[in-house]
Order: sequence, then structure tokens, then C-alpha cells
Amino acid sequence: MVSKAKSIRGSAKSIEYIQSDKVLGDAMELDRNGIISSDPNEILQEFRLMQEANEKCQKNTISIVISPSSEKEFSKAELREITRTHLKGLGLSENQYLATVHQSTGQTHIHVIANRIDEQGKAVSDSFISKRSQDISEKIAQEKGLLTAKDWKKINEVTISPVKEEIKQAHDFAKSKAHDFSQYSELMKGRGVEVIPAINKQGEMQGFKFLHPHSGLCFKASDIGKNAGIKDLLQNRVQIPNLSAPYLEIAKKIHEKIIINTIDRGFSR
Repeated sequence: MVSKAKSIRGSAKSIEYIQSDKVLGDAMELDRNGIISSDPNEILQEFRLMQEANEKCQKNTISIVISPSSEKEFSKAELREITRTHLKGLGLSENQYLATVHQSTGQTHIHVIANRIDEQGKAVSDSFISKRSQDISEKIAQEKGLLTAKDWKKINEVTISPVKEEIKQAHDFAKSKAHDFSQYSELMKGRGVEVIPAINKQGEMQGFKFLHPHSGLCFKASDIGKNAGIKDLLQNRVQIPNLSAPYLEIAKKIHEKIIINTIDRGFSR
């Protein structure tokens, strides 16, 4: 089990983010306290009512991400219990908060946005909050007989890292040979890796994952490395159909850059 926590300047955008689960659409709401609305702007205003009592605190919101162990499937009640244990340990259980569950990445994780300012206008301490959050995760994992972050690190070094390296080598080979995404996928499959596109509701591709059938492991492209995603394929002139809007803009810029470089080389001869 792994968790991260940090103090931020609260915004409607941060609330909207945890309410959306990318490919799957709306995230599953897990728990809430002291808030009524479901609209991000209105929730922010509810937070602001408390925060007005402590205008000196600029980073007035706590953002938490909790990734329970992938060893088992957790029920909604179990995920809620984990969330409340974290909030209690950080001194936030009585404050306003919203907790949701994201599942589109293949690894269930919990997002929490909590008001750092309580009803008395006091700001909950954020000293070493990331360390304290992780310590809570370690304790929960031990109590439930689950692997801790330290345990997973040891496992990764022995079992997962070699698989990642194998996928990266397959990717480097396939991107240098493929002309389009279909060919890239076939070349990857020939190297023992299945490419699974992530398609949104509009039928647009906004990423992909790698499945390594031999080990049963599955990774997001970003887990393999910075140079293993859609942008990397586009830079290597691999044509990809039905790109989502952000990547269409990237593809356009890369195409323009290629044309400029080609012209420059022509003039330098």
C-alpha cells in the first residue's frame, strides 16, 4: 500500500479532477464530510466558508492519493475504512473532505481533497505530511497482512524491473520499424508484448498499456519510461488514428517541426 499527501492551494479544478476517472467517466464517490453539493465550484465555495477564518494559510487544502495493495480486491466499505484511517491519522477526519475511487488505470486508487482549515479556523499541520501519510499506509498494510511499500520495492527489483526492461527494448525496436500503430502493435506482439489502446467515450485514443502475457503484468506506457507513449511514437513518425485532442495538437507540432527540419537540411546541402 502506498500513499502520498501534500498541501495545495484549493481550486475547483482539483475537485473536478478527482470526480472524473478519465476513460471510465465519472469516478465512484467513496465518502464525504461536511459538504452538500456535487458541483466542483459549489464544493469549493463550501470550503471557502471555512477558509475565510484563516486567510493567512495560502495552501489551505490537502490532496491525498492512496493506492491500496493489488494483492486483493477491496470492497467499497474497505476502501472507505482505509480512507478514514488515513484522514484520522493526519488530523483531518472532522474536516470537510471528498473522497473518490479511480479504476481506469488498472490499479484502484483513492483520491481525497480535504479542507485544511477546521471549524475553528485552525489549519491542520502539514509538516512532514507525505511521510506521515506513507507511515499510515505501512501500518494499515501490516495490520491487514498486506505487502508494504518496502516489500513491493524488493519484489519490483527482482521480478518487475526485468519485465519493464524487456518491454522497453521491444518498444524501441517496434517504434523504429513501424509506419503506423497497427504495425507497431504487431511488432510488439511478435516480441511477446500486447498493446492495449485506451479509448475514450468519443472513440479517440488517449494512451495505451502494455500487457506482458508471460508474466501476467500490465503497465501504462508511462510506467515503462518517458519515451514509451503516444508522443514518442509520433516523434518517430508512427501514424496513429483517432487521436484525442491534446495529442492531435502534439502531432501537428511534430509534423511542422519535421517539415522545417527537412527544409533546413535541403538548404544546407
